[in-house]
Amino acid sequence: MGNEGAFGCLNQKLRREVDKVNPSINLPPIDARSPDVRVGNVNEAAVRQQYGSNYGRSAIPYRPPVPAYVLPRR
Repeated sequence: MGNEGAFGCLNQKLRREVDKVNPSINLPPIDARSPDVRVGNVNEAAVRQQYGSNYGRSAIPYRPPVPAYVLPRR
């Protein structure tokens, strides 16, 4: 039953090696200094750009009409 101690020692040694390569920083993924995009806040300038002339009038973003292409006559 001496193998249990050997595995524990091996696991600790491997953990130290992994931590050297990829140290884990104990920081929250989102905090008060996170950018608005990560937090999910709305950027008013981006919404104005997206909604165009519908901003403040409709919940549907502005979409320009689809161009109608006409073949020239011969």
